Amino acid sequence: MTYYFQEHQWEPYVYNRLNQLIDQFKTSESSSFQAKPYVVFDFDNTSIIGDVEDNLMIYMLDHLLYKMTPEEFEQIIISDIFDMDTNLDEELEHTSPRKLAIDIIQCYTWLWEHYIKKDKSERPSIEAIKETGQYKAFQAKLRFYYVNVNGKFTRQAGKPWLTYWFKGYTPEELTSLTKDMLKEATNKKAEKHIYSTPKEFLGKTGQISSEFQSGLIYPEELIALYEAFQANGIVTYVVSASPVDVVRTAASEYQFKVPKEQVIGMNYDLDAEGKIKAYMTAGAPITKKNGKTEAIMNLIAPKHENRQPIALFGDSMGDYHMMTELKDVSLNVIFNCLNQDKTKDLKQIAKKQYQSDDANFVVQGRDENAVRLIPNTKTLALGQTELEY
Repeated sequence: MTYYFQEHQWEPYVYNRLNQLIDQFKTSESSSFQAKPYVVFDFDNTSIIGDVEDNLMIYMLDHLLYKMTPEEFEQIIISDIFDMDTNLDEELEHTSPRKLAIDIIQCYTWLWEHYIKKDKSERPSIEAIKETGQYKAFQAKLRFYYVNVNGKFTRQAGKPWLTYWFKGYTPEELTSLTKDMLKEATNKKAEKHIYSTPKEFLGKTGQISSEFQSGLIYPEELIALYEAFQANGIVTYVVSASPVDVVRTAASEYQFKVPKEQVIGMNYDLDAEGKIKAYMTAGAPITKKNGKTEAIMNLIAPKHENRQPIALFGDSMGDYHMMTELKDVSLNVIFNCLNQDKTKDLKQIAKKQYQSDDANFVVQGRDENAVRLIPNTKTLALGQTELEY
């Protein structure tokens, strides 16, 4: 067999199937763009280990990089198109978005007055601010809101979105912010951070704890794979549920060198001054679940004679639909994030097909402690010592 990139820590069977795929579909440099085969990658926890939008949220929180007044922030996190009075966590009595928003805005107003709106020369240090109860309550409750709202509610084209707190940035400023975030996030070690509400700032929602897992890595295996596809006439696309300017920066300008027009993410509206609004663009695909399939078939396939991709890469329920609906795909690569949902069904298919000559589902494991791929279909979860499938 011809090998087109180094094995490194790929699972051996996955590595072989990827090389077989390149060998089967490679095209010459003279082939037209339309005639070339293409592959589609998810980005977060597939192309990279970690999530760029998640890390951006934490980076903005860590450095208080918001451009919104308290009134503007409140308008984003309370919306009449969602049920603001349902509990986000059934085990906690007072965790509705509305009650959380009241507590968040109370803390944000204090942070706005004492730090965010002040001239840099008049500000206390960010370290001093982060020691205050107001900041710690804001940190715990904003993170809880972000994780659970994104898990419970669904973005809709043409409607506001509750966690787009980079409102007020221009796309160029958001690109610059993403670059700064990537420099910091890719140099942090893998560890779990716990945020808790101080007892003197319980507010409407009471004691809240939330968490974040640091450690964002561009695995050398994926960098080499992107390069191998591109060097052999196979076009690379990214379709991600992260904000479009964020994922374009992460995929185009950082490591993978995917042309920006081949990176598709969540689109948002701009105001008359060219600044980002917390509104999803009407008519643009919501690029997760069946929206990813729509993006592939409506935005990518027409550029390639309406053919489906030769391979798909994903990790979660956001990728499940495209992997089950696009039947012409030769290879589906699932990165094992130990999700307890229907992605387990795809892993079972891969298990049955393991070592067959033409498997169309394969599984790649990773070590979340070392933040790297491992030559196994199983994964080692953060803080654990036993591999799991």
